[in-house]
Amino acid sequence: MSSSISIFKFKRFGTGLLWLVLFLFLFDRGLYYLIVSAEGRFYHDPGFAQRFGEFIKTKPFSTLILGTSRTFAAFQPYSFEKILGQEAFIEARSGKGPKYNWLFYEFYKTCAKPPRVVVYGIDYFIFQTKSKKRWLARFDAIRETIAPFSAPSLLLKNKDDIEDFLVDIIARMGLAEDKAFRATQDFIKAQDYVGRETSPGKLITQKPRNLHLHRYWPYPGKEGPYLKQLLEEWDRDGVTVILVIIPDYIGTYETNFEQQKSLNDLRRLTRDHPNVHIYNFNRPNAFPLENEEYFFNGGWGRSNSHLSKAGVEVFNRLLLKKIAVHYRRAKLLKHLHRRTKKPKQPPPGERPSSTPASTPVSAKRGSWSWMSPPSAK
Repeated sequence: MSSSISIFKFKRFGTGLLWLVLFLFLFDRGLYYLIVSAEGRFYHDPGFAQRFGEFIKTKPFSTLILGTSRTFAAFQPYSFEKILGQEAFIEARSGKGPKYNWLFYEFYKTCAKPPRVVVYGIDYFIFQTKSKKRWLARFDAIRETIAPFSAPSLLLKNKDDIEDFLVDIIARMGLAEDKAFRATQDFIKAQDYVGRETSPGKLITQKPRNLHLHRYWPYPGKEGPYLKQLLEEWDRDGVTVILVIIPDYIGTYETNFEQQKSLNDLRRLTRDHPNVHIYNFNRPNAFPLENEEYFFNGGWGRSNSHLSKAGVEVFNRLLLKKIAVHYRRAKLLKHLHRRTKKPKQPPPGERPSSTPASTPVSAKRGSWSWMSPPSAK
């Protein structure tokens, strides 16, 4: 009698537990689908395609710059025009990973011819990056992120996306507004961004006793296959591709201690693409990583570091001098030539100017004058 009662209670408990699990499962999926639907309406930008299509026709863009916020902080379209005489369009912000860049490039080709040159900013965490929904919504790609049985809880799995959504809601309501950040969200205004000044406390310059090191997230990671697709498509389109490993402050460089693994992954991905060229500026002998004036954040224990306005100017001069050869090979610089002026002869009896002939001159449009980077302090 007692055994039959205990079996009955066990079955009753088991049935109740199954119903509870089913309820939680359905509640989790239902609430997540509602959030995704709300994200789609919130982020939807119906005017983006038209505005972009109109803007891209205003200039003969030869160069497309892609990447994350580190790319946005590191490259100046202004410098490409000033030094190389080339119009460059930059499409880079935090949360624009390989998936977004692939979608954007497909969209770009519906509005204009493929660019002659693509410059892609490479981060240590490129394969750890996941494209944010605020950007994927431009191409109605938010719902592609739903995989109903990919995890016990979709709410927990997508916790970061949901937190970003809540932060964006608060920002749009004006409760937390960063005017400088919001101004660069518009892709047209972003073309005029020239860098950010350093500010106290943003850069960690003292090495802590217990340094937390960051391991490299290898290929394929979260969106690596999209980068592979991009490389293959650029090869088919005859695009010259320049992958630039962006410099970090020395503290971040040492914190991200598996730099060689990152470089090895890039080399494996690009070995079958002769149109792809890798430039590694994240080395002490390639860029003054110890100069604190060249970085506005990052440092020891931080895996992320951005160039400051002063650092951007130096970096762009060094970079463009290096990659000019690819523009020449693509016959994009045939209209440029070296402009050299004969020094004026002083009148008889007058001493020559004391200014040395090697004094660097700022590069002007259509010229080939290069300024040496300031010495690291």
